[in-house]
Amino acid sequence: MPEVMKTDKKPFVSIVIPVRNAGRTMDETFVYLFGGTSSNGSKISGISYSKKNLEVILADGDSTDNTVEIIKNWQKKYDCIQLTQIPKCKSPGHARNAALKICKGEYILFTDGDCAPNADWVDKMLEPFLNDASIGMVGGEVYTLQFDPNNQVEHYCEQIGFLSVGNRVNLKSGGYYPPVKFNLPREVNGSQTCPFFATANAAVSKKAAQAIGNNFWDEITAEDVDFSLRISKAGFKLFFQPSAVVKHMHRASLKQFCKQVNGYGFGHPLAIKTHAKKVIELRFQYFGEFSIVVPFPFQTMIYWGDFHFMHLFGLWAIVDTLLLLLQGVTLGIIFSTTSILILWFLFILFLLKYFAPVLKIQPSSNFLLWAWVRYRSNLAMFLGGLKGSKKFKRLYIELSW
Repeated sequence: MPEVMKTDKKPFVSIVIPVRNAGRTMDETFVYLFGGTSSNGSKISGISYSKKNLEVILADGDSTDNTVEIIKNWQKKYDCIQLTQIPKCKSPGHARNAALKICKGEYILFTDGDCAPNADWVDKMLEPFLNDASIGMVGGEVYTLQFDPNNQVEHYCEQIGFLSVGNRVNLKSGGYYPPVKFNLPREVNGSQTCPFFATANAAVSKKAAQAIGNNFWDEITAEDVDFSLRISKAGFKLFFQPSAVVKHMHRASLKQFCKQVNGYGFGHPLAIKTHAKKVIELRFQYFGEFSIVVPFPFQTMIYWGDFHFMHLFGLWAIVDTLLLLLQGVTLGIIFSTTSILILWFLFILFLLKYFAPVLKIQPSSNFLLWAWVRYRSNLAMFLGGLKGSKKFKRLYIELSW
């Protein structure tokens, strides 16, 4: 990328943060934005961008905890903090829309109330915009910040790199995201093969935002996928800037974590319904992944990997075994039957393949816990996809982790 254009006057920037019951992490986010002492006792300098060229807009969607109180306390310290409250808020997208209506920035940066930006975050996000006026959206890297050192779910997310943007569309080192070419489900569904930026760490020029109506959809999830794709379809370029880093403080419990990924799965059928052409895509998660695509009356996406084979052969083996038991066949005879043995062998094979990555997570003494988190979160996303399929009338079988 060419050298950054030098300007005497830095652009005015709006930072938009939708929040709802973010009291657990809200103070920490403010510390990383404005400086102070973090929860672990570290001294944080805050973002380096001049506060004179900055506004931070918190869009609260019906918080019932102490989120609003925390925001108002920080407002007393910094004039650049604004609070807008949205009664009967439908979604984070709905909250962002309220903020977008009052944004004054030439560039709008998005993050969340459980995120911690690096000190140079704003400057790094602006670099691509200042080099190329055709860029409409920039995305940065998302790492994990373990907020509670004793929280096992956060520890799991940190070790697997959950939500990391790196290597999406095979562009780990940064650069221009390729535009969607064929409108296949995998190109528009919010997966690693889809060119989009999560709103935990994304920026848009005001010009690009206005070109698509200056709004997100109000659905509870996948609004970042839709927003990114509309920016691209409007003729603007998307640029990945891995040096613009935000760290994410993940959900505190397995139940909350599963609710989060269930929501991701729920939104994917709507994403393909809105942006994909009418095909059925069967994507095998083997040999680097490959797809079979066939014209179909409705947009349909089916992933198939170890998670699916494990369940297929496991259920098949159990049903066949139980049927033979009900017919009075002894276990000795059942497990000497070739077809039954093959089914149980295939079930065990894919079960071992599915859980093998858990061996890398430390401490290894918690293997069963890590295995449960992996399986339970994958199942939550799978069920979210089925729930979304029912609502949006597009079949979507979620991927295997």
